[in-house]
Amino acid sequence: MSTDTEVVRVNKILGKQASFGPIPANQILPWFVIITITYFIFDGLLGWGIPKVAVISFWLILSWWFVTGKDPDKYINRFRKPKGRNWITGGAVYVSPLLSAHSRQKLHKNKRIL
Repeated sequence: MSTDTEVVRVNKILGKQASFGPIPANQILPWFVIITITYFIFDGLLGWGIPKVAVISFWLILSWWFVTGKDPDKYINRFRKPKGRNWITGGAVYVSPLLSAHSRQKLHKNKRIL
C-alpha cells in the first residue's frame, strides 16, 4: 500500500478547550468559589434562604462567565480609551469642553463642529 492513498485519522478534540458538557473546565473552580462565598454570606450571615442564594449565585456565575468566557476581549475592549487625541464618534470630531472660545469659533467656521 502506498503512503499517498492512506487515510490519516485526526482526533477531532485537538485544539479544543476541555469541558464538562457545555461548561468549560476552566470555569468550574471559580463557579464553586462563587457559590460557596454566596452561600456563606447570604444564607449563613444574612439568613436569606437557599432560593435567593441560588438566584444571586446564578447572576454572579453568568457575570463571571460573560467577563472571562470564550472571548472576553469583546467585553473588556469597550472600556478602553481609543488611541489618539482626535477620535471620531458618530461622524463628529470630539472637541474638549476646555477649549478656548477662539478655538471653538475657528472649528465652527471650518464646519468641524455644530
